[in-house]
Amino acid sequence: MKDDIKWGHFDKMRPTQIEEIKKDYPIAYLPWGAIEYHGSHNPTGLDTHKATHLCSLLAKEVGGLVFPPISLAANLIKSYPGVDFPNHSIEFSEKLIQLICEEYFEQLAEQNFKIVVLLSGHAGEPHLQILRDVARDFNKKYPHKFFWALAEFDVIPDHLLVANHSALGETSLQLYFDPETVDLTSLPKDREISLEIDAVSGEDPRPSTAEHGARIVNSFIENATDKLGGIIKNYI
Repeated sequence: MKDDIKWGHFDKMRPTQIEEIKKDYPIAYLPWGAIEYHGSHNPTGLDTHKATHLCSLLAKEVGGLVFPPISLAANLIKSYPGVDFPNHSIEFSEKLIQLICEEYFEQLAEQNFKIVVLLSGHAGEPHLQILRDVARDFNKKYPHKFFWALAEFDVIPDHLLVANHSALGETSLQLYFDPETVDLTSLPKDREISLEIDAVSGEDPRPSTAEHGARIVNSFIENATDKLGGIIKNYI
């Protein structure tokens, strides 16, 4: 973090503090998460925690204001074909996700943010594509502003992280950010991990470590900062 960077959490700041940051760094960060079953070893708010922490770290590097997370998501594991995890998830309609995103973007544009970064910790489809599509439409509507909707793996090399559900990548991130919420001992020791039984899609989470989570975080911050730097040059 650079000493002269101005950033903060929007909901923890008074209006004069908000405007002091926004005049130099008119960037809004919108963490978008979910309340979703992530197996026996991870918390239901993993997607939200991940997005919120990453947005805060990015704002520390680049500047701007981090908004409270939105824990509303469509296309959760509770409705995924072929599995049976009806509990511990709160699922919303695709139509509602689109509407909330549109209304949020509209109000951020009205408040004269020049750049909006929406980081979705939930990668279910078409949930993620809905957010990307709204960003695309708003870039057309407001050509002098920029709306960037992404998932963390969009800017991280595949050897470190790919889209997954409660697997090695997400579990390592949670161990890095909030280790007391993870219980790897709850996973079986005598069989392969599966989506149908363990709600895990991706690499085996049992070797997950906070150190691997740190490597993922560092890659995200480095690459997202570089990408955002180019956007800032064009829009601020």
